[in-house]
Amino acid sequence: MRRIGKGLAVSFIGAGAGLMLYCGSFYLKSWQENRQMRNRYESIRETCLDTEKDGRPEEKTKKDRAGRKEKKRIEESFGISWKELRKMNSDIRGWITVPGANISYPIVQGKDDEFYLTHSVEGTKSPFGSIFLGCGHNGDFRDTHSLVYGHNMEGHMMFANLNCYESREFFEECPEFIITTPERQFVYEIFSVEQAQEGGPAFGYGYEIGSEEYEKQLEILRSNSMYETGILPNGQQKMVTLVTCNSHLEENIRMTIHGICKKILTET
Repeated sequence: MRRIGKGLAVSFIGAGAGLMLYCGSFYLKSWQENRQMRNRYESIRETCLDTEKDGRPEEKTKKDRAGRKEKKRIEESFGISWKELRKMNSDIRGWITVPGANISYPIVQGKDDEFYLTHSVEGTKSPFGSIFLGCGHNGDFRDTHSLVYGHNMEGHMMFANLNCYESREFFEECPEFIITTPERQFVYEIFSVEQAQEGGPAFGYGYEIGSEEYEKQLEILRSNSMYETGILPNGQQKMVTLVTCNSHLEENIRMTIHGICKKILTET
């Protein structure tokens, strides 16, 4: 019996050591992947963004606009080098920034809503995926309602910080987000922070601007908000919803941040 007990003890110790080694190697690999992806996006930002700007919209004077020649294919606007981004991937549609929330990424759009769940902005296989616009939307963000998706990744990567909006204090610090395309910059006020059921009103789109259906959707989303934001959207304003998952919510519940367009800027 002593021999059996000693053997079991040795086995348990060996199993425990193996488990610790496995867990350690797993977390080391995860940490390395996170660092590599973080460094890659920093490189993309350095290459494609004017670092003198903080991502906030900048009003242009008439003289500035008059002095800018309209190009058939815009290579740079709003401090973003679209030419460099197109070299990376022709699926890039814009750039999203959430001032103060450490979210600043290019937005891609695939032929379906599966590819960029597991592929980087450059189209390579990646567990981080990409920030992507739903395939059912026009790529210029001029639909009545557009949905933009991103993973909730460790290390505050991708759309992880959207979950900080569970706190009203965080909303008060970061009440808007910005989507920039080669032609326009859209500024959105967050009017609702919702833990939304997949397939529910938060995910509906295709309504006509000003329609009764769209007005009803806006009212539902506002009433479903986790807290009162003080922003009252109307049916003449277009909407973008940012979507991610949350580890403590049910699998079919998504963290959704609903923004209504309050301003559109152009450079020409």
